[in-house]
Amino acid sequence: MLAAVPARAAEPASADEPAIRQMNDDYVRAFLACDVAKFRSILADDFIGVLASGLVVGKAEFLAQAAERPDALDLRLHDVVIRVYGDSALVCAAVTYRRADGSGVRTRYTSVYVRRGGRWAVVLVQWTRVLAQVN
Repeated sequence: MLAAVPARAAEPASADEPAIRQMNDDYVRAFLACDVAKFRSILADDFIGVLASGLVVGKAEFLAQAAERPDALDLRLHDVVIRVYGDSALVCAAVTYRRADGSGVRTRYTSVYVRRGGRWAVVLVQWTRVLAQVN
């Protein structure tokens, strides 16, 4: 299940924001469905992923991992923020889900999108595991 809560922007939304939001939703759906073909279409060839473990992977390594079924149930997005800066865009969000063993996971991610030749692609994603709530 994908549930996104839009963030309120302090400035008017960019005309590109709906396309970026759709790509972000496609990314999450591809993760849940192990849709390597979709990932291949939205990730730039020079894509870099920084996993929550700190491991840095390129596109080929990421696609190999994307083919494996994730241990993520009831995945939800929170506090999605999209900022477009010309031909670049940032997407930040919090993610919560449960593992099959019932344990809960909280993660934050930041994705960097770049428009090249009129087409948006993800060039970088970094995940950070949230270990404790900070008040």
